[in-house]
Amino acid sequence: MSARNSLILSGAQMALLVACLTVNVYFYPAQEVDQTAKEIIEDIRGAALPEDDQDEVEKGSGDVGLGEQFLVGVAYAGEEEATASSPAIDSLKAKLKERSKVLAVYFDAGAVGEGNDGFVAIRDASAVSMKDRAKLNGIVNEENADRRALYKEVAKALEVKDEDLPQVQKSFANQWRQSVRKGWWFQDDLGEWEKF
Repeated sequence: MSARNSLILSGAQMALLVACLTVNVYFYPAQEVDQTAKEIIEDIRGAALPEDDQDEVEKGSGDVGLGEQFLVGVAYAGEEEATASSPAIDSLKAKLKERSKVLAVYFDAGAVGEGNDGFVAIRDASAVSMKDRAKLNGIVNEENADRRALYKEVAKALEVKDEDLPQVQKSFANQWRQSVRKGWWFQDDLGEWEKF
């Protein structure tokens, strides 16, 4: 084989190699994650409203204050479908939604609050009786385990890389804090407690 033929062959091999080379570019889907977090949390928190609050929101008074504007947004949240869905996400949402009714009592009492990390935090254990503290710890632990699993499942459904899971958690943390009801506590970005 001549040098010229060898050069042509290696040039053809190089062209084939370049043609087969694909570049995978990954962008974190921030808007999709934020929208999914918003829709999931609105669905969960909408179920936490007491019946009389939901009736008042649905009737409407014409004169809507800041707190009532929040309730209106939550009351109709279940009508939208989340942008990420799977049987695992649906199962976790159902568990969180059911538990939200129990947790609302502890939020109302000021015993727990929304942490800035996307998890429920015990803020003031003395707000519940001594006999109920173990129950409160158990409920908070179950809630946080399900939230952790939810964040992983949403990341999986949206094809978010493992190293970006903290960003998914942060999106949910922001949405959880935005969904607190009047009188509930939440942590700001510096970890200071504030009451809505």
